[in-house]
Amino acid sequence: MSLKNFLSGLIFCFAITAFAQKNNPKENITAESTVIEGCQYTEEIFDCSKEKLKEAIFKFLKPADVLAVAEKTKKDTIFVRMQLATDEMGKVVPERSSFKFHETEMKTIEATVATPLEDFQIELAPISQKQNSYIANHLFIKIDRENNSFIPLYNYVPERIPFSGPEVGVIYPGCEKAATNQQKKRCMSTEISEFVNQNFKTRLGRKAKLNGIVKVFVVFKINEQGKAVNIRSRAPHPILEKEAIRVIRRLPRMKPATIENIPISVNYTLPIVFKVK
Repeated sequence: MSLKNFLSGLIFCFAITAFAQKNNPKENITAESTVIEGCQYTEEIFDCSKEKLKEAIFKFLKPADVLAVAEKTKKDTIFVRMQLATDEMGKVVPERSSFKFHETEMKTIEATVATPLEDFQIELAPISQKQNSYIANHLFIKIDRENNSFIPLYNYVPERIPFSGPEVGVIYPGCEKAATNQQKKRCMSTEISEFVNQNFKTRLGRKAKLNGIVKVFVVFKINEQGKAVNIRSRAPHPILEKEAIRVIRRLPRMKPATIENIPISVNYTLPIVFKVK
């Protein structure tokens, strides 16, 4: 069956679960989007909040941290990754927060920050003071060993921005010869489309007594071994949820995504749309 014919019966879309909303910023506030005081009045409230988090990260660092880090790395430029969780009172929740020094994204520096995380100081906007909130960002810093100090590099742009996604994405069998990552991704999308077309039993829609266009959403992870795991689905009938999970479990082993040549797991969302005939 050609891809064109396939799309007329079973429309498939494959995408990494990441997107950006460009609507009214105040309408996009969620329980996992911390807004820093002062940023609620700006158009780009989350970009503003992340920049203010960078400033707070630098203020949190102490001379003792310089000594601890300088002993553990020979690099002069490193970065700090902050994941900040707050409770309904706007206080830091250490158990859900982290503050780590990094040489690279996959290589941390075994140095513990001198000040307890619960003492991290940042003022939240009212919208974030009344709910459990979360925000994360990283700050590049230069180690000034002579003066025992850190120099913040607020505008530093590395060749690759940490935590922006895998350097090499998942590669489906047969897509290895594609020249670029983008071509590999398109190849993978096409191959999975064909796989779903051949294996998903759309006739189950009639068995479930459904009519018209049916949408099934599957969320799964391609782990470090290239296998589809942690598969979850949502559909208008349990029989279709089970069918979607069955099909994804049968996906062949793939070459996992990598960062710094280290295999990582990647989350994917798979919408399956078909018409019950």
